[in-house]
Amino acid sequence: VKEGEYIFIKSNLKKRKVFIDDIKWIEALGDYVKVFTIDNNYVVLSTMKSFEKELPQERFLRIHKSYIVNLDKVEKFNSKNVEVNGTQIPLSRNKKQELSEALSSQQP
Repeated sequence: VKEGEYIFIKSNLKKRKVFIDDIKWIEALGDYVKVFTIDNNYVVLSTMKSFEKELPQERFLRIHKSYIVNLDKVEKFNSKNVEVNGTQIPLSRNKKQELSEALSSQQP
């Protein structure tokens, strides 16, 4: 991902520029997704599937049916949870291997 890369998300009827680096994780909320960034949270009318397509695949991983995390922001994980910015996020059992591989293949 290039420095300063961003996506536009529509929240509260406005399109907002959100830098990829600022996104910590995304959580499903019914017909919406909640995007957690470094300084704000945005609720966006979108499915997880279509939001996932907006994100660079090498940086983001869907670790649970309701959660996508920014791999750069993962601090630690075990078989049940991933910790991002001090917040525990549930990890699906079948995604643990994929997470391990994704994290180990990341370039510093």
